[in-house]
Amino acid sequence: MYPMAKVRSFIALDLPEDLKKSLQNLQDELRNQTDCVRWVKPDHIHLTLKFLGAIAESQVAPIARIFEDVATGIRPFTLHAAGVGAFPNPRNPKVIWVGINDPVQPLMQFQKQLEEALAAIGFAPEKRLYAPHLTLGRVKERRGKHHIENLIENYKNHHLGCFTADTLVFYRSDLVPEGPVYSSLKTIHL
Repeated sequence: MYPMAKVRSFIALDLPEDLKKSLQNLQDELRNQTDCVRWVKPDHIHLTLKFLGAIAESQVAPIARIFEDVATGIRPFTLHAAGVGAFPNPRNPKVIWVGINDPVQPLMQFQKQLEEALAAIGFAPEKRLYAPHLTLGRVKERRGKHHIENLIENYKNHHLGCFTADTLVFYRSDLVPEGPVYSSLKTIHL
């Protein structure tokens, strides 16, 4: 018996090109101040709604249907990208991010509906409260963490501006030595 093929996947909001350019400019600014972060390629930055992990290929079609059903009736909405922060916290940074600030109600409502619909077919809901963010990079070594804490403090009020959330994507993520390669399994334009 052959093992079932697995597809690493997630559902996200795609970002407009002008915001990706602003994020790249911010990364360049930060890159000049620290060398202990592995920066995400600007084209790979997205707003994750649900990380599904490794799923069976047979689950792709049912997930795509749920994704489409939940997105029905959702209209484009405005989000504000601002503030640099870190997970789990600025004193022990592992992930550097830009926050998504008010107005976030349409985003939170859509994410909750998606979470509930996927739970109905066996995907465990997240235990943590959903914290919308755009990952800029991952800290690759302990050296320099104090310096990163200072950077976060200096950029905690940095505004990248508003953008219209109008493209939802069910992504496949293939891991290769150069980094992840993303491809769309299903795209919905609101």
